[in-house]
Amino acid sequence: MKSIKLVMMLMILLTSHASPAQTKEDYLRRFPQFKNGEGFSGSVQRRLQSVIDSFQNNPANPFIGGMSAEIKVDGLADWEGATGYAARNVEENNNVVAGGTPFTVNTLSRIYSITKTFTSPLVLELANGGAFKLDDLISKYIPVNAINPGLDSHVTIRQLLAHESGYSDFTDEINLQIAVAAQPTHVWTPYEMLSFVHQINPVGAVRKYSSTNYVLLGAIIETATGKKVEDFYRDRFFNPLGLKSMYFDVREPNPNNKILAAPHDNISAFNPVFLQTGQPTFPDAYTNISTFPYTAIASLGFTGGAIVSDVKDVAEWSSDLFSGKATGNKILNTMLQSIAPNPDEDGDRLGYGLFLSKKISGVYDFYGHDGNAPGYRSVMFYQPDKKLTLVILTNYHGADIYAIAKALYNAVPDFICENKKNEKVTICFHGKNLCMPRNAASRLIAQGGTLGACDEKHSVPFAEEEATLNPKSAFASKNTEFQGAFPNPFTNSVTFSFKTQESGTASIRLYDMNGKMVATVFNGYVQKGIVQQIHFDGSKLPAGTYISRLQTSSANWEQKLVKVH
Repeated sequence: MKSIKLVMMLMILLTSHASPAQTKEDYLRRFPQFKNGEGFSGSVQRRLQSVIDSFQNNPANPFIGGMSAEIKVDGLADWEGATGYAARNVEENNNVVAGGTPFTVNTLSRIYSITKTFTSPLVLELANGGAFKLDDLISKYIPVNAINPGLDSHVTIRQLLAHESGYSDFTDEINLQIAVAAQPTHVWTPYEMLSFVHQINPVGAVRKYSSTNYVLLGAIIETATGKKVEDFYRDRFFNPLGLKSMYFDVREPNPNNKILAAPHDNISAFNPVFLQTGQPTFPDAYTNISTFPYTAIASLGFTGGAIVSDVKDVAEWSSDLFSGKATGNKILNTMLQSIAPNPDEDGDRLGYGLFLSKKISGVYDFYGHDGNAPGYRSVMFYQPDKKLTLVILTNYHGADIYAIAKALYNAVPDFICENKKNEKVTICFHGKNLCMPRNAASRLIAQGGTLGACDEKHSVPFAEEEATLNPKSAFASKNTEFQGAFPNPFTNSVTFSFKTQESGTASIRLYDMNGKMVATVFNGYVQKGIVQQIHFDGSKLPAGTYISRLQTSSANWEQKLVKVH
């Protein structure tokens, strides 16, 4: 069943996108470009921002650093937001102190292994053009045995793409890590890296993720073509697609002198190496580690992880790649059909430069890649049924980035209506819910419509006799504990207190006794097990009786609330 489901998903993704011969004008007609926030209602935009703010400001798990995020629905809506710090202030011993440089949507970050989503289509394009064959042995281009006699050189380019070389991931090699710590300004070559790698599986026996494979692909590209990989990236992808913030670090300068977010990580384990080599040491905690040079790390990343970008350009790349605009449907088809039928040890189904993930939604499949290396995390995923891109860039390595991604996705309104083949979506236009084809919806959104059903504004049915705190209510759940609102009655301000046993979105709204919503007290993401104290200024409400409703993913609680003079 899994293989059938995958084939059906691929057909949906591939048959609905434009041909590689489309012009820029064709693409823009199909997928109009929206400014930040257009297409999403104000409440949805606030909800998305509150998600990232809740992670940034969670006292139970302090977020050292910051992040930017973007949700983009092709031709319908676009939102981007940022929170936290691009660089935390530190004292002379590298301990974090208050304040820092803000993280904005224009802040650059290292996207690390999302770089592989560029390398894979480039390799496939060059193979189609005759630069090499996918079934060529890599020893034709790289003297594997001369560099490392312990490696099996009978590996094909195709097996590198599929993570089937059996080579260890160089990022896991402790001796290489020590060498980087000792010489952080050294510019590494793929051949130098390869000397540290081990053969951990027979060639072709298992599909196991290894960044070594994609660094070697870069070396093969340069050997076979005589052209630098950064020039290929720029000529084929960065410039044609208008990805102006992107650059290939170490080999290229920052083109616009934008702020690159400082890395925040705990690298105290390498303090003995730092002491021996006369470098600054770091506390045993997450902190700003920007005094540690990144030349060695970035040069090792190479075609497996050296690209730097802002969030908007990563989102644009995702949309362009999975629409067929970036490289054409033939290449995209090859990448998607390469996805393994079974998940790896991390639960991902690996393919050429991307993987299928179930970590964001238990219902919908997401295609893309993440990035995970010192000081930074990133995700870039595309949901083909919804044509939705989700991107997060953070300079805090301790971030639970998939929890953030899941929370952001859950905060997006459900907008698919009828069946997927019709590609119909729900929009709110002049207060009415409309189910219509995507191209028609985009025209109404351009006239002020918003994606998803209209915000809850009018009658909300509930029985007054049940509008009191009642643990036996049919809407109650053992997973949510609502301590209620206090003081009650209140005069000017009131505090709502609740705790959930499941992380997710939650909202508190006030309604008058006619069922009309009069205020949104809270709408955001909450962490499980944390008591939430929400303070509300009700001084402008007229005196009277109201119903407060707490809604979580598993429960609705209601309480009568009285405002007095």
